[in-house]
Amino acid sequence: MFFVNNLLLTGLLGYGYNIYISAAMFILVAAGLALFAYWATTREFGSKELDRAVFRYNSMPYYIPAAVVCGWLGMYMVAADMSRELTEHLPKWEQEFITYLIIALIDVVLIVFILGAVRKYFAAGLAGFGLRKKGILKDIGAAALVFLTVWPLATGSLRLVAMFGTIIKGAEFHMQQNEGLVVILEGDQIGLRIFMIFFAAVITPVFEELVFRGLVQTYFRNIGYSPWRSIFMASVIFSLLHPLMHLPALLILSIAMGYAYEKSGSLLRAIFVHCIFNSVMITFALLGSKAI
Repeated sequence: MFFVNNLLLTGLLGYGYNIYISAAMFILVAAGLALFAYWATTREFGSKELDRAVFRYNSMPYYIPAAVVCGWLGMYMVAADMSRELTEHLPKWEQEFITYLIIALIDVVLIVFILGAVRKYFAAGLAGFGLRKKGILKDIGAAALVFLTVWPLATGSLRLVAMFGTIIKGAEFHMQQNEGLVVILEGDQIGLRIFMIFFAAVITPVFEELVFRGLVQTYFRNIGYSPWRSIFMASVIFSLLHPLMHLPALLILSIAMGYAYEKSGSLLRAIFVHCIFNSVMITFALLGSKAI
């Protein structure tokens, strides 16, 4: 369902990387640790930085975020079952393509619904929601810095989970891979691979940020939670919808994206962070598997 957890897994716990990939990983980690240290010391871990975060004025009904999340999960399950029954006679790559095409269409339909609801219920419409063209280049640059900062923390937490899992369960321990990423890495149909990369690097981040940062995080602010508490609550929900062993890494990433949203007021900034993160993970996974 979600790609980022398994992109982390394959991109960081795989073996056989050449020296250039290892060097790139080292540079990213070193840059990220330096940025995190600078942020932590100059901003006091952001403890007071969101005290004046702008409230997103809206009249959104309380049930919309829950309805979108529950409806989305329900449609995914129904679509998966229907696709499996209708395509069982087709070659495997066609089954995979149809299944993920249906999932992508569900995401797109819900994106359109969310944008329509935002236009109706948010003061200043899309701009009041955080989707504004002004400052987009600044958002891209800031998103790159957030990505660099969060990289060593998220990947380090995943390595710790893998280490403790191996200590507890020994050689039998393994972390579940996402079927979609397996398609990207092992599929021999270039069209399917391109579609899956676009789905993971663009459609999924846009949809998930509209839902979890845009709707869910804003809902918690609507009912009186502070910005930091709203970020944490939305991030917990986001992370719990993934395998439990990936929760620490996803929680860190999600908090970083929520922080970027509240600090800047731009949802595009959180979307760009997510897109960059997924894209980099896919790239390392492909390079590591020698699939490209």
